[in-house]
Amino acid sequence: MWKKQGPDASGGKFGVGVQVIVRLDRAQFPDSLADDPIGVIVAPGALTGSSFYVPTTVRETVWLVAFEEPFYGLDGSGPHESAKVPESRLQTTPEV
Repeated sequence: MWKKQGPDASGGKFGVGVQVIVRLDRAQFPDSLADDPIGVIVAPGALTGSSFYVPTTVRETVWLVAFEEPFYGLDGSGPHESAKVPESRLQTTPEV
């Protein structure tokens, strides 16, 4: 049986309350001028094989991110207030 560990226990840099930039997959929309959305992680990660915006091929942690302002997807969908995002698409925002 697996014991769930929070980000602090595993040494990760992501966790609830961390402000992040969601790096969008622009493979299908290379000419899009939309900015990568900024948000805050609002729910603990879960190990899963799928996510809302980006299909995943490996099992990785997915976080629920609430956006600072409504986000419109590169495909025109939205507005979205939050999304499940794989950790590989997240970057912590620079400290000011």
